[in-house]
Amino acid sequence: TIESFLNSGGFGLTYLARDSLERTVVIKECFPGQLCMRRGKTVRARNQGQQDEFRAIVRLFVQEARRLAKLDHPNIVGVHQVFEDNETAYMALDFVDGQDMHEVVENDPGRLTPELIVTLLKKLLEAVTFVHQLHILHRDISPDNILLDAGDNPVLIDFGAAREKATRASRTLSSLLVVKDGYSPQEFYIEGSQQGPSSDLYALGATF
Repeated sequence: TIESFLNSGGFGLTYLARDSLERTVVIKECFPGQLCMRRGKTVRARNQGQQDEFRAIVRLFVQEARRLAKLDHPNIVGVHQVFEDNETAYMALDFVDGQDMHEVVENDPGRLTPELIVTLLKKLLEAVTFVHQLHILHRDISPDNILLDAGDNPVLIDFGAAREKATRASRTLSSLLVVKDGYSPQEFYIEGSQQGPSSDLYALGATF
């Protein structure tokens, strides 16, 4: 049951929801706004010629959700369900009650003591290493994709791997390189450049 709208990005929408066990969860909807639109409840490509591209991105979204569901780590957001409905796909993620690091820096910078920053970095380096050992890249590490819960535990969210694949699958989206100025490494700005674990480490370093 959807309770409220949370956020929108280039490739998806997120909602606060409650599942069948009465748990609070986050629902992420595959909704690349450049490519699709909503008619009633149904999501479809903006024009018939883009329908195959849209379906390919929905398939990639489902594949990525299944891969991310294997990432059982205390500093990585949990994915525990993926399903298709309304001609698109959705994943259910753990709800982390907290603020992202960008919000903390803006609203409560004193919370980030030097000791806490060292602790956060060590935990996130372990999380990123765990991801890389499974041959997955995050591709979108930045302050707004690291949540801090009430106990100052960092949680990495919003993997960009599916989006990187989606830009290859879609002519329309290939022009929308997934970059964040100040955090993305140089190879993210150049289409077709080699990306690897060092790309994530650069973004994590830039974040801290």
